[in-house]
Amino acid sequence: MKAIQDFLRRLWLFNKRLLKKPGFLAILLLAPLLVTVFTFISRTEDSGIITVAVAAVNPEDPLAKEVVTELTEGASLIRFIPCATVKDASQLVERAEADAAWIFPDDMQARLDEFVNRVADRNAFVTVIQREDNVFLNLSHEKLTALLFSHCSRSMYRDYIRDNLVELDDLSDEQLFEFYDTIDVNVEDLFTFSYADSAVPESTGNINYLLSPLRGLAAVLMLIGGLAVALFYSQDSLDGKFDASTPSERPWLCLGYHLAAVLDLTVVVFATVLIAGLQTTLLREILAILLYAVITVGFCITLRLICRDIRLLGALIPIVAIMCIVLCPVFFHLASIPVVQFLLPPFYYLNAINDGRFLYYMVAYAFIILGIDLLLYRIRQK
Repeated sequence: MKAIQDFLRRLWLFNKRLLKKPGFLAILLLAPLLVTVFTFISRTEDSGIITVAVAAVNPEDPLAKEVVTELTEGASLIRFIPCATVKDASQLVERAEADAAWIFPDDMQARLDEFVNRVADRNAFVTVIQREDNVFLNLSHEKLTALLFSHCSRSMYRDYIRDNLVELDDLSDEQLFEFYDTIDVNVEDLFTFSYADSAVPESTGNINYLLSPLRGLAAVLMLIGGLAVALFYSQDSLDGKFDASTPSERPWLCLGYHLAAVLDLTVVVFATVLIAGLQTTLLREILAILLYAVITVGFCITLRLICRDIRLLGALIPIVAIMCIVLCPVFFHLASIPVVQFLLPPFYYLNAINDGRFLYYMVAYAFIILGIDLLLYRIRQK
């Protein structure tokens, strides 16, 4: 019992010492700052991964007007800018104020009918102007295709009835479309989104897309904070702050030093997730963040023991941060998984949120990494 009390007392003392370091305080404040910035950006009307200018050759054309309204008034990952003329839309692309321009023709219904009757490039009825070709612009074409298909399907429905159901020849197009419109299909009801682990609620799929990387960035920030603390510990060790301790006490002092800092970072990251509304189930969040704290401590101690030169450890911090952002699912999941991913703590934490198996992987990682730390300490003592 006394040993536990001494360990907790040292944790408190280490924590007080760390909170006096401006560098550590700056890292603690970065996570709330990220929440503020990302939340502000996500709530602005101009937020979007790409910007598309939309215009109609004839602004009074009924179908073109309807399509432009659907694009500009609906919620989307794309920021749409309505333009009065085709020239205005083109100039926005030329001035790099828009990534693309979508131009809808005059007499759009007739052009659409012509395309449905004969699908070919020469019958294309929408003009797309782009500054370049990239992944996001290619994805935007899916948005355009999905929107136009709903209108093309009406013409296809009408043409099929005219060609195959002579019994309905007495009905006008308006009457036929009345039957078509009675089938009220909510597209969102066609799909049910869920994760491989059914414990995660469906509401997680409705998170603002600009806030979704926030968890990953906060996790990487927590790792950077742990590595920064490893630098602090190395410097304190060089300054002789731990000379009074015995060799057998050194591993526990190192563990307590790092754990005190990482626990502070854990509270900040957990609060960041809650404030941003990214949480799944509370139990899952608590287990994942606590296990992540443990493996973060183990990883930082291992890297410190391997990099005995404090300058080398400092040089590795930005490299590790970049590797985590690129290889871990912060912004996207890699199709193929490089082996180095399994060495990075954020990889386990970010996957554990949606896949319960990674909680067990984190436990295994913790035993392995802390065992490696103990082994390295014994080797250095010899």
